[in-house]
Amino acid sequence: MLIQFSEKFNYNSLKNLIRINKIKYTYSLNKKNLLVCLNKHKSVTYIQNVLRSKIKKECTCPISYEPIKYPFVSFYINKKFIYYNLECLVEYFKKTDNFKDPCTRVPITDQKIRYMNDMIRYYYGKNSKKILISPNMKKNTELNIITYCLYDLVSELRDIKEIKLDTIYNNVLPRLIYYIHILIKNHEKSEVLTIINACKESILNFNLENTILLVDYFSLITILNYPE
Repeated sequence: MLIQFSEKFNYNSLKNLIRINKIKYTYSLNKKNLLVCLNKHKSVTYIQNVLRSKIKKECTCPISYEPIKYPFVSFYINKKFIYYNLECLVEYFKKTDNFKDPCTRVPITDQKIRYMNDMIRYYYGKNSKKILISPNMKKNTELNIITYCLYDLVSELRDIKEIKLDTIYNNVLPRLIYYIHILIKNHEKSEVLTIINACKESILNFNLENTILLVDYFSLITILNYPE
């Protein structure tokens, strides 16, 4: 049922309804325009829901409006299965780079994306350009690369018998600053602190001359970015 809102609602009530419906960029609108915006949103949502329900009943791909055919993908969302033709869904994700279910806007897990990639390799070949990589998968790959780079750097220190200041300032510290900068910029606090603390502990265990400078850098960067 489509419910239209009338001018009987006061301004604050309309603002609350706007907030509940998650409609953005309305802060400068007056009561009349809020009402228009809200009714337009409800109308569009109603039409979308009717169309989506019809598509699901007819077993039609919601993206291409073509009949579901092999290979297809299904998502179990809100206790219902939603079916998509694999090729259409892959093209949709490639173009939008938005890994959410097109109908419900529920995020698609990396596990489901990996399952789709298995299907892509099976139907289109191992070297297919259709392989999907979500932003979260890219982020995890970057985190693994930085972790390995820091591990290699710390391992180098362990193998050096005498570390001179020139080595610290010209070789070790610039690389360390670069890795930590990317780590802090792109990753969660818990992940950053876990890696930094592991590096600090390893360097302290080496008990090598001049490496206290690196420990001090770790402490400083932690205080500056994550003050208590």
